[in-house]
Amino acid sequence: METVRIYHSSWRMLLLVLTSLAFAVAGFLMAIHSTKGFHIVVGWIGVAFFGLGGLYMLYASLKERLTGKPFLTVTDEAVIMEGMKQAVIRFADVELFNVVKVGRQEFVAVHYKPSVERQKLDEANAPRRSVRQLNLRLVNAQETISTTGTDMKAQELCDLLNERLKRKWV
Repeated sequence: METVRIYHSSWRMLLLVLTSLAFAVAGFLMAIHSTKGFHIVVGWIGVAFFGLGGLYMLYASLKERLTGKPFLTVTDEAVIMEGMKQAVIRFADVELFNVVKVGRQEFVAVHYKPSVERQKLDEANAPRRSVRQLNLRLVNAQETISTTGTDMKAQELCDLLNERLKRKWV
């Protein structure tokens, strides 16, 4: 079966970077032009949050474009997600994929087999374990895959992944 590569939209990522930059500048201006302590603190928090977020999005976009590595790669054996760290979701470890909605955003939830789910929790460090447990409470799955900013909708990706999952067991 063919490998499917999913990239972020360059225009969408550029828009997100520019929006983050605008909010970081607004936070900076708030911090340096205010005399109230609360506004100064909120301004610097905005600079840190939006500045770092914008830099990460710029880094991710450039990395994708310059290296040619897609955000998501779907093979016959696994889904490979590129981020700060590469994450591999092996189809052999998964029971089911489904679409979940959090607010107005849709994600593909990864439902691991019970033994794998327990193992992933046990092997995770404390911060990662907290994130996994939060995901379990929010969407009843330890991991989710976001298609935000890509050309593929969550339902399309979910259907593709479940099709690969079925073929793995046929």
